[in-house]
Amino acid sequence: MKAWGKTLTAMVTPMDAKGRVDISTAVALAEDIIGNGCDGVILSGTTGEAATLTRDEKVELFGAVGEAIQGKGLTIAGVGSNCTRDTVELIRHVEDLPVDGYMIITPYYNKPNQAGMVRHYMAAEDASTKPIMLYNVPSRTGIDLSLEDYQRVLTNCPKITAVKEAGADNGKASRLVAEFPDVDFFSGNDNGTLPLMVLGFKGVVSVAANVAPGAVSWLTLQASQGHWDSARKTHDYLSPLFSAMFLETNPVPVKAALELQGWSVGDPRLPLAGLSESNFRSLENIVKSYTREGR
Repeated sequence: MKAWGKTLTAMVTPMDAKGRVDISTAVALAEDIIGNGCDGVILSGTTGEAATLTRDEKVELFGAVGEAIQGKGLTIAGVGSNCTRDTVELIRHVEDLPVDGYMIITPYYNKPNQAGMVRHYMAAEDASTKPIMLYNVPSRTGIDLSLEDYQRVLTNCPKITAVKEAGADNGKASRLVAEFPDVDFFSGNDNGTLPLMVLGFKGVVSVAANVAPGAVSWLTLQASQGHWDSARKTHDYLSPLFSAMFLETNPVPVKAALELQGWSVGDPRLPLAGLSESNFRSLENIVKSYTREGR
């Protein structure tokens, strides 16, 4: 893989009426997302309900989507967990599948110290022949990688060539871009895409691109070319959707939004339940303002 692109969609995992992973809908959704301008999809991340997918479900999902969009867009496999052995084992199961890279979240719950964090990523790197995206999301993991943490991990792990940064420290973000010019940094929050691209980030790993892939990919294209007025207008246009995606815990709203667009992606798995009635009404009013191809 030569480049990570600019717009990667943190794709939902469709479920059927019995709560089983719906592979055919996942393939169709990935193809639609790529067809509407996004550079790739990230499977089995936070939005993809990684915490409640089995290893076999993940492997089947990675293989089916990877085969379907190979040569058209990137398939990035979310393989991280809070157990280094499990992360390494999953990488070994996926290595021969048509995926382009891995996304690995910082270990949650355990709250590893810096030495443990470095060794976790080094173990993943040793198991992988493919590039890795590090995923820092303090709101989910209880850990926010410091600049020093990043320096230690990125210096020791050359296969980490991208970072999904979902923290809130723009000062740290600016320093990271300056210190690691060979690493592609992506906003982990849709509403941070434009300000972080001003600071030198490459693009976004987007939840909203499940619903409006055309507009989100247009936003990153305009920003990457320095067309700031156009990018700002697109950001303003998308802002209500960005906010709506977090009316409740992700991916509850985005799955409801896709259902409103006619995609049978099902409810999230417990312990996440479907969107409340009042929030569904609010979401319905917002989603009707967007099309999948519009910008």
